[in-house]
Amino acid sequence: MAVPDKHVWDHAWAHGMRAVGADADVRSVVAVAERTIPEPVDLPAEMSWVERLVAITGGPSSPVPAPDWAAVESRLGTSLPSDYKRLVETFGCNGKFNGFFDVFTPEELIWHTEYHADYDLAFGDEHPPFPAPGGALPWSNNEHEQNYYWITDGPDPDRWPVYAVDSLDEGSRFECTATEFLFRQMTDQRHPFHIAAEHVRGHWFQGRVPPKS
Repeated sequence: MAVPDKHVWDHAWAHGMRAVGADADVRSVVAVAERTIPEPVDLPAEMSWVERLVAITGGPSSPVPAPDWAAVESRLGTSLPSDYKRLVETFGCNGKFNGFFDVFTPEELIWHTEYHADYDLAFGDEHPPFPAPGGALPWSNNEHEQNYYWITDGPDPDRWPVYAVDSLDEGSRFECTATEFLFRQMTDQRHPFHIAAEHVRGHWFQGRVPPKS
């Protein structure tokens, strides 16, 4: 099949070290090209952690609708960290980073929070489930049975630390935001919760394909 000199890419997304473009019906691939991916250490210091995640992944493949944060936070009974809200507004988070790292959508975050509270899933007396004072509020997990929480210390969600729990229920506290934790988890081989193989350099975000009606 002849490929025209110019083509309007209706769908395009990043995957590993490649960029993939497809036609409007997502039936035939138009092009698979090498990606230019910035090294994490070369990113400007003034970049936010969400902007850094966009830089290394290429961002989402399509625009995402903004959640009704007032309704979400009313249901939870708390404000949420602003960097998490920017992350969801940017990516939607209805998918995986590097095909592995999940970040809960607002709906998933509500479900997991209520589930932990209903079953009193705590990590010792120090970290009861939210909404207990200083409780653990879940925002991410993965198939390796690792779970990630905010410790809701204090009234300012932007100062909540991350609490990471491995499959042995051993927890570690990180004095950083969720988006900084995710960025370092994806890019820093020395990070305690780093998963990717040493040869992985390309990073991407793959949205979930909604089921056909």
